[in-house]
Amino acid sequence: MTKDEFIDAAFVELHRIERGEANVQLIEGDILLGKVSYQTSNGWKIVIFSDGDAWDYVDSVTAPTGDQFPLWSDDPAQDSEGMVKLRSYHPPVDQVTAKWGLLA
Repeated sequence: MTKDEFIDAAFVELHRIERGEANVQLIEGDILLGKVSYQTSNGWKIVIFSDGDAWDYVDSVTAPTGDQFPLWSDDPAQDSEGMVKLRSYHPPVDQVTAKWGLLA
């Protein structure tokens, strides 16, 4: 899977969650602070950073195949628009609590 294919597939999964076609389950972490890991019903692992029980950013995403691309580059010139967009993703406000279990 190329980086662009990975980004596209990750967004497909996030949009499935938004539409109720996939679910997420908390598997590790403290929703009050730090990295919080979720497993989707389709096998994706999504790690978000929670800042005081509020969704801050997407830290990492792993496909069911194990494919993973770094969302945070040490060299800003290596940042792709898709990676910036993926790590900046926020679910719709009404779903942050209902689907992800965070307060904000």
